[in-house]
Amino acid sequence: MLIKNTSLVFLLLVLTTNSFAQFKANVSETNLIARKKPLSFSHQPFLLLKFTPTSVLGRDNVIQYGAELAPPFGKFSFNFDYGKGVGNKWSMNKYTKANHPEQQTTLYRGEIRMYFSDWYPFYALDKKPFGRYYAIEYVQKNITQSQDTSSVNLTLPNVEPVIAIIKDQSVNLKIGKHFKIAKIFFIDGFVGIGTGWYSSRIQEVSTDEPLLRNGFSFGFPERTVGTKGLYLSKTAGFRLCLVL
Repeated sequence: MLIKNTSLVFLLLVLTTNSFAQFKANVSETNLIARKKPLSFSHQPFLLLKFTPTSVLGRDNVIQYGAELAPPFGKFSFNFDYGKGVGNKWSMNKYTKANHPEQQTTLYRGEIRMYFSDWYPFYALDKKPFGRYYAIEYVQKNITQSQDTSSVNLTLPNVEPVIAIIKDQSVNLKIGKHFKIAKIFFIDGFVGIGTGWYSSRIQEVSTDEPLLRNGFSFGFPERTVGTKGLYLSKTAGFRLCLVL
């Protein structure tokens, strides 16, 4: 009788263990399929309207807004921004804020993006225009500001202050991500680095007037009137996105 009961208990243990193993395998397989399955949406957004609050706090603070066009094919999308700023009362740079309160800035930004899309196990989260991307962007700022020329070596009579016209351009490589907050609202966070170049002239001076070339700057250059130069361009921030 003891042997019979022992055999029955052993048989039940084997069956229970085998059933649990099959259940665990089925759950694991289901989870794997769920992880592999791409996210589904009612439609792929083709247009994202954007506003960049962090640009207001930058050195050349501007109100910047734009849009991302995401064609319903391929991995590429195109982002365009326009910004306008008058004064520097919100600037995080104390020197610019104190010395150039009258500054006027116009900004143009164009960006080509490519979404990751194929990086397992994240590709299900990176369907365009969702998830992570890398990009190359071109930025141009046209700046008008008053400058003191008392310490600047110019060939013209030293008149102070003067109106300086600054053309600031940069090319940056960026990486970013769309954070989905709601069905029609994303936050676009990004960071990037590149090379910038600028030239600063007196408004009334001919474009033939020679400019003093400054050395490469790892910090942000002062863009003194009558000079030009290269610098290390850095960018970071976030955009608020209305998804259509």
